Amino acid sequence: MNTLSPGKPWVTKLSSAGLIYLHFGHRVISQVLKTKEDDDVTCNIYNKIYENFIQEIDAIDNGISQSDEEPRYEHCWLFVYD
Repeated sequence: MNTLSPGKPWVTKLSSAGLIYLHFGHRVISQVLKTKEDDDVTCNIYNKIYENFIQEIDAIDNGISQSDEEPRYEHCWLFVYD
């Protein structure tokens, strides 16, 4: 992501999911939260969602192993309880 969005620390090559998130993530988050796209809250949530969810999808789509020694990303499993 850091090649298309300078200043971002992530070096995982973007898959189609990552590219869509890069271009539309701020807009979607700001509409859901009713904040501005450049608001600190929007940016913080955008970064957390990428770091803890989208990055894993990008890595799996690109065939990147989770680790050689230290994990590059964590599996994020979402559970919904009734």
